[in-house]
Order: sequence, then C-alpha cells, then structure tokens
Amino acid sequence: MQLGRILYHRLLRRHGIDLTRLSATGRAPLDDVLDAAAAAWSAIRILVGMAATLPDPPELVDGYSVAIWL
Repeated sequence: MQLGRILYHRLLRRHGIDLTRLSATGRAPLDDVLDAAAAAWSAIRILVGMAATLPDPPELVDGYSVAIWL
C-alpha cells in the first residue's frame, strides 16, 4: 500500500470510518473504496450539521451552489 493510501486510511479510521475488516480480494480498487468512505464521512457530517464548506459561503456558478464539503 502506498504511503498516501496508508495516511488516507488512517485519517478515515481516526474519524470513525474503519476499513480494516475489508477483504483484499474485493473487486473495487482501493482508491475507489477510500474515496467512497470519505464521501460517507462527509455525508454523515452534513446530516448531523457538522459539515463546513470551502469556500464559505459556497460560490454560485450558473445559479448552482458550488463548494467542497468537509
């Protein structure tokens, strides 16, 4: 596992997303699994009202609110 993936995995685990029980025989690439876990973490934060946006406030582009949620 590359250093970036290891750090990504540790960061997710520190925030309650534990992927250590996943099987290495799965079909999804590890990068995709890590990205999906990060999206789930963001969704949980949005749901409970803890999320923030970058930029704050979000930019309007063609009438749509555009930001990164974390």
